[in-house]
Amino acid sequence: MIGLGNMGKKYLLKLEELGKAPVLCDKDPNKAIDDYPFYCHLDEVQEDIGAVIIAVDPKDHVKLARDFLDKGVPVLLEKPPALTYLEFIQIYHYPNLYISEIESFSACLNYFPKNVKTLSIERLGKGKGYISPLWDLAWHDLYLLQRFFKEIEVESLKVGDVWELKGKADGVDFTIRVAWEHPSPARRWIINDGSLLLDFAKEEVWENGNLIHKGNTDKLGAMLKTFLSGRFDGKSRERALKNIILLEGIKY
Repeated sequence: MIGLGNMGKKYLLKLEELGKAPVLCDKDPNKAIDDYPFYCHLDEVQEDIGAVIIAVDPKDHVKLARDFLDKGVPVLLEKPPALTYLEFIQIYHYPNLYISEIESFSACLNYFPKNVKTLSIERLGKGKGYISPLWDLAWHDLYLLQRFFKEIEVESLKVGDVWELKGKADGVDFTIRVAWEHPSPARRWIINDGSLLLDFAKEEVWENGNLIHKGNTDKLGAMLKTFLSGRFDGKSRERALKNIILLEGIKY
């Protein structure tokens, strides 16, 4: 487990729940945790490593992942995996590379309709990320859109307290509104003028004002189980590449 910041601590908690005893790495020696091997420098690691999770500043993702990928070790890389196309393409070809896609494990996706006329997305976070609301938040919705649509185009971006991205997915108009440190956090898809609502924060599905699904899916735990069992979707890196191309092409 490389990186013991906000996301790294969440991964560690899930690894403990799964009965795993990870080797921990972080450049800050004060983040050492009793009962786990801890290193500040990767070249000092003594243990045999069977899989790696990397959750650090995205600017360091590629250089940290490459050594393990070269050795054939599976790597789960937090999003975004890189900051540019040219950077990501250096590791894109490795079949043992997987990109974090936590929202792909939501049961809400089972209720996505075949006939979509309008799609409004809100991902308003209470915290702050590394790069921008687009790269840190809209990233999730762009990889989810790829699961249902073939062609995704970005048409415009309005930057403000809430960033608003507009585009088309197979001709369907969509809007993604994202923000850091928002007073009213939300993660939801509003489909067909509100007749269907997928709430990824509460894991609820509402149809015509009626609650038709409520779950408590442990999305992070499910993703980790899938990764560690070797069943993670290899197409995650293809979706990540498309995301990077889309986001890198937006000028603001």
